[in-house]
Amino acid sequence: MSRTDDNGDGAEHTVTWRELLAETRGLLDDDTHARWICETATGSSPTEFAALHDQAATERAVARLDAMVARARSGEPIQYVLGSWGFRHLDLAIDDRVLIPRPETELVAETAIELAAASGPIRRVADLGTGSGAIGLAMADELPHEGTTVWITDASSDALDVARANLAGLGRSAVNVVVRQGSWTDALTDGSSFDVVVSNPPYVAEASPDIESLVSEWEPSTALFSGSDGLDDIRRLVRDVPRRLRPGGWLVLEHGHDQGDAVRSLMEGAGLSEVETRRDLAGHDRMTLGRRPSRLFASRTGSAPVPDAVVGVRCLENTVSDYAHLLQWLATPEVLEWYEGRDKTFDLADVLAEYGPDGEHERDGTIPAIIELDGDPIGYIQLYELDDPDDAAGFDLDDGRGIWSFDLYLGRPDLFGQGIGRTVCRATAEYLLAVRGARDVVIVPHVENSRAIAAYRGAGFVGDHVVHEHEMHEGVMRDALRLHYRPTV
Repeated sequence: MSRTDDNGDGAEHTVTWRELLAETRGLLDDDTHARWICETATGSSPTEFAALHDQAATERAVARLDAMVARARSGEPIQYVLGSWGFRHLDLAIDDRVLIPRPETELVAETAIELAAASGPIRRVADLGTGSGAIGLAMADELPHEGTTVWITDASSDALDVARANLAGLGRSAVNVVVRQGSWTDALTDGSSFDVVVSNPPYVAEASPDIESLVSEWEPSTALFSGSDGLDDIRRLVRDVPRRLRPGGWLVLEHGHDQGDAVRSLMEGAGLSEVETRRDLAGHDRMTLGRRPSRLFASRTGSAPVPDAVVGVRCLENTVSDYAHLLQWLATPEVLEWYEGRDKTFDLADVLAEYGPDGEHERDGTIPAIIELDGDPIGYIQLYELDDPDDAAGFDLDDGRGIWSFDLYLGRPDLFGQGIGRTVCRATAEYLLAVRGARDVVIVPHVENSRAIAAYRGAGFVGDHVVHEHEMHEGVMRDALRLHYRPTV
């Protein structure tokens, strides 16, 4: 349709945006979509566009408007026509290479953000199958800038091109984002562990009668359909993601309204704990989350003064609470006397460097863990295999492969001498033999630490081999006594 005409006196009349808006409303029969398209054609906000109503339209803007109206009238989703769509606090560029971000997925992102925010001061999260980058970039945008790393991955190079375009507009938080191509966990190439892994995977059954034609005709099928029951990709994620979670880490999956029971069953079958399905604002099952258990083992004390209490050992979790306990215990002279030395001081940076994400223990395979008494943290224990030749030599062993050891302390001096250490030692040795497949379990307390040696012997450890100058402690190279677990009953 012509945008200029002769007004009868030989002069041309230039069309205004008020007239174009009215014309667009008539063509689309949708007031909201018409306004959005006009705003996009002018590159203006709603407030700015209102001020343009009586201004003449440029030829270039009219051509852009005509093209968008034609696309909308052909049935193309309005989100693709506009070329961008809001998601939480972000304005995302989108086109038919990626799914249209939906309000239901905003709730999934909110859950992932809340869980990640509850992690320690250093956190790593991943959005697998990121598409436009919606969930992952929202996490990068809303989580603390310091200490956060967000991985966004997709098997589709086209989708990652869109995600990278959106990443470019993220601002300073963009430096926290890692982009990788690959199918699900295959994209997590460096062996990193994560505090939260979230995904909005394909979950529509191939023959589903519920999917709208507008969706199936325009949005990428590879991001929609997943086998005969819609669960093929979810099955793979539930199978593979837990091994990439830190102890206590979360898997969060969006799924169909009728898939909650099935996804909960899959997560529980994979050994995840605290499995829960949450609903969207319409009251439909929309996401299921589960946590990697941190519990390693538990035992009961058998004598006074704490008879029949449950002594448990769980992996150290990446939480402020666990680090705070370590800081408290590592400032206790009665602990440091035999553990690190009373000449040592620790701050949060020291604790994170040794025990936290990407810290010394995570890199060398040591399992840092918390000792609990009836659920309350009371001490620390670390388990490790002597498979490194230097570690074996430090124990006067020629070959440490298959031989495990551990170090522990109770952080509360009021619990010393009550049999708790003995219970932990015996339960730890049994766990290492039964679950970790250890061929032997050895420990090396300082020879002067008579209280610890008595506890170890009471737990079933025997031996009299002295490892000379085992380690530096309070400025002196200390001898240690190597004991082997040899229970009599």
